[in-house]
Amino acid sequence: MMDSDREDSFDLPNGDNDVLLVEDDVPSGLTRAQALNLYVSHAFSTWNARGYEFAAILFTAAAYPDTLVAAALRMIIVYFAMILFSGSVGRWVEHSPNRLRTLLSTIICNRSSVILGSFVWLFILSQEDLVEGHAAFVLPRNTILKGVGFAIALTFGIIERLSSSGNLISMERDWVVAVAAPAGRPYDLTHLNAAMRRIDLVCKLISPILISVVISALGSIRLGVVFTGLTSLISIPIEVFSAKRVWNSSVLLQAPRAVPPPQPAATSQIGSRSWIARGRQYFHGFEMYFNTSVWVPSVALASLHFNMLTWRATFVTYLINVGYSLNTITIARAVGSLFEISSTVITPRGIEYMGRAHHHASLSVDDNDEAGVGLIADSQEGNRDVQTVIGLQRFGLWGVSWQTINTIPVVLALWAISAQRDETESLSALAPRLITEQAAPNVGWSIILFSFLACSRLGVWVFDLTTQQLTQTLVPQHQRSSFAGTENSVVNIFELLGAGAAIAFPRTEQYRWLALASLVSVVIGWIMYAVWVRRRRGHLVHWEKLTQGMCVSERSW
Repeated sequence: MMDSDREDSFDLPNGDNDVLLVEDDVPSGLTRAQALNLYVSHAFSTWNARGYEFAAILFTAAAYPDTLVAAALRMIIVYFAMILFSGSVGRWVEHSPNRLRTLLSTIICNRSSVILGSFVWLFILSQEDLVEGHAAFVLPRNTILKGVGFAIALTFGIIERLSSSGNLISMERDWVVAVAAPAGRPYDLTHLNAAMRRIDLVCKLISPILISVVISALGSIRLGVVFTGLTSLISIPIEVFSAKRVWNSSVLLQAPRAVPPPQPAATSQIGSRSWIARGRQYFHGFEMYFNTSVWVPSVALASLHFNMLTWRATFVTYLINVGYSLNTITIARAVGSLFEISSTVITPRGIEYMGRAHHHASLSVDDNDEAGVGLIADSQEGNRDVQTVIGLQRFGLWGVSWQTINTIPVVLALWAISAQRDETESLSALAPRLITEQAAPNVGWSIILFSFLACSRLGVWVFDLTTQQLTQTLVPQHQRSSFAGTENSVVNIFELLGAGAAIAFPRTEQYRWLALASLVSVVIGWIMYAVWVRRRRGHLVHWEKLTQGMCVSERSW
């Protein structure tokens, strides 16, 4: 028997009745009204998180217009805070028995931090050296108070990020998993994940644009601060009301969560309040994380956050420096966002097709047939669950492979554009009077750069969605939230490495090496995931699909 067809390759954690098995007397899944309220609550949370994430960048740039030190310092401190405290947030969600109270706590904490942070930013940006024109409220310039205010605003920003992370963990790893219908039914886990991610990506696209439009239309960064604070204040009752409506109409959500019992040794250590005990608890989260069966795809996905070929500030700055206009960058980014959003439509169909195609490809059911492995003996639901897991594994491999393939021409185009810029600068140095303007980047390479970059974003989010559902399904119920918190720490480690690399190689001509390092990180992520799939399934390709008439057991690898 091949290792791909071992039954434990498709075992799901015991006790996950809220995911796959639902008792006959408990209604499974969501109604349309419940799903709508769930989406509304998540939309307002994501809208505010994406909006403040962008607004804080604008506020920092306005407060310190002549340097990038403040922006870089803020970014690094936030990443460090997320690395240190994300695991604690996950454990807090995991040990909170009341789902509604947990979610509402994250909402109130998040909105309060944004509102209070907006007050601080308003005072910082009201100093006379930062106010343009005549204004009714102006404070005298004070560098010390400005630095103290920036530290306070940064603290509120950290609280906002942590509470937003807690809200996402509570919603995606608890609420959605608890109310999802069995696979193949309306509002099953695959379709709920896709809808939630679609909301996230739409908010990621529109919310920053709206803030920019408001600031441009009103002509004042301070009014943009007021708009950000008021948006958070107005969204609180809507978000709370929507969450309560879902909870009040769901028996599954109202049931107390099964809280994992604390370990006796850990209890005594926590009681001692020693730093050593806290350190052991922190690293225990990583030990749990790396002991799960899905840590490899999780780390592979996290490694993609090192990628410099995404629409982060460093990449946009590079494109501007090599000669692209802001309008060109905006259009290219919008096209990339459309590809990202399309992944939420393609992924559910791809998962279903990959799982079903595998099932139909089997000509016979024997001990070596993957489709013959079920979670429940002679159960159609169990077979469908196995098909879903197989579809997730196979379509996830398709997603990360698609990203890898499309990243290669992006790097080649970027190297060609950088070489063109080097030649222009060399000629300019030899004949400065003849060459006074920077040459526009080559049109052909520009088309390759932006088109393949947009296509790569499709693969990223396909891989993201499939990996998320694998962790939702294959991580035991009592570890999901802790796993998600530690996973956020791992993601921010790679984000911090990316920020550090950008700081270490700050010049425009050095960005080609950052692009090459990004390609290496993507390839490493692909290798990690491919090896994991190979070990789980025993092969990557069914060669009988390529060579007709050959048995899979003879040609699989």
